[in-house]
Amino acid sequence: MFKRSVVPFHTLVVIFSLFALLLSGCVVKSGPKEFTGPAQIESKSAPDSGDRLAKAFTTTANGAKKFMFSGWSVTKIQKRNSGFYFTGGYDKEKGYNMDARIFGQPFRYYRWGQDVYVSEEENWRKINPAESPMEPFADFGNLAFLADSATQLPDGEVLGNKCYVYRIDLNNMEAMKAAMFSGAVTPENYLQSAGDQFFNRLTMRLTFWVGEKDNFIYQYKTETTMPVPDAGSLYQEVYCKFWDFNSNTVNIQGPERIEKYLVKD
Repeated sequence: MFKRSVVPFHTLVVIFSLFALLLSGCVVKSGPKEFTGPAQIESKSAPDSGDRLAKAFTTTANGAKKFMFSGWSVTKIQKRNSGFYFTGGYDKEKGYNMDARIFGQPFRYYRWGQDVYVSEEENWRKINPAESPMEPFADFGNLAFLADSATQLPDGEVLGNKCYVYRIDLNNMEAMKAAMFSGAVTPENYLQSAGDQFFNRLTMRLTFWVGEKDNFIYQYKTETTMPVPDAGSLYQEVYCKFWDFNSNTVNIQGPERIEKYLVKD
């Protein structure tokens, strides 16, 4: 298994691309063109919210052996919108398949063991695992350090499953730690290199829907807001939902099904 970040890769791609702009010397404007965020839902501080959410992270990471998933992200910069849509199946012991649409272009991703493939139309090619999308999730436990700050929202429902709903608001440093920076590159390094005028206004909100019966995470949502060089402000929403946990209906077939379409370099 590849070790991946729990924070959805769609959000991280945007963040990392902005880091590159900043470190290349672009000027960051003050970002006056703010977006009107979603309607606020009253939250409450529940004494057991942190413990319940931490348990859900562990239960999902360790107990969800396979499942179906789908989701989307929408990024707004002034009047410009871009979308990313995906759906597929995941098996921790085998791999995953995923149909995606990026900027209107359809792609299909497939992993079997350590081998990763991508197709455009009917042609498949093998790619470096580093080029592939991150796993739908690999270890929600990486967010355990944030669980104690969770607040509880009104109960919800995802695909017929009654859920407890929890929300975590992250500041700039917490968001970057959740993104699992490692090695020589740390949140402090980025802050020092790019300047506080960008990072001190980066915020992220995480919302999780946790099944009341089985404690699996059935859905998550991220909302990220940040200033953008010469473009005002960026607002991004990412949704991902999961179902058919550990069901025999989730069947990832072997690579023989694509071998006749494989383009060799």
